[in-house]
Amino acid sequence: MKYGSIICTGLFVLGVALSLVQLWFAPLDPALFFKLIITITALFVVALGITLVFKEYLSEKEMKKKGFID
Repeated sequence: MKYGSIICTGLFVLGVALSLVQLWFAPLDPALFFKLIITITALFVVALGITLVFKEYLSEKEMKKKGFID
């Protein structure tokens, strides 16, 4: 989960930084900027989903080990 949190935070910061740079300086073509933001968002959602599923799996595994669930 630690790595997932780091990846999600990094992608979020990258998206915000890219948006601010585009807002103030406009170095990218709008179509390219839109594609980059969509890609960063998709990667963020995938990383977050994997992190949450993995966390749930580890939590359930620990609860089974302790005998709380069957």
